[in-house]
Amino acid sequence: MREEGKILAAFLLGGVIGAAFALLYAPKSGEETRKEIKKKAKELKKKTVRAAEELYEEIEEFSEMLKEKVKDIKERGEDAKKEILNQIEKLTKVIDEKKKKLLEKLD
Repeated sequence: MREEGKILAAFLLGGVIGAAFALLYAPKSGEETRKEIKKKAKELKKKTVRAAEELYEEIEEFSEMLKEKVKDIKERGEDAKKEILNQIEKLTKVIDEKKKKLLEKLD
């Protein structure tokens, strides 16, 4: 996720720098320049909002995937726990049977 944040920051910084250069080198009147600034600001806002929405969607998708993986691991953990307990129970029965047979031999 850090990579997307860096890309978004670079994109925004590039937009700001580009707008600044356009203002410095454009031979326009003050009114035209203000209109251009307003237009560029709206465009930059739209692009930023779109990029933020896309990033948010990607984060949501990643979050859902992570939740599913955690749930799957948890379920497998419960299954493994049950299997281990079953094996311990079987082993306990075998030990009890062997102990019983050993005591019978000693009698």
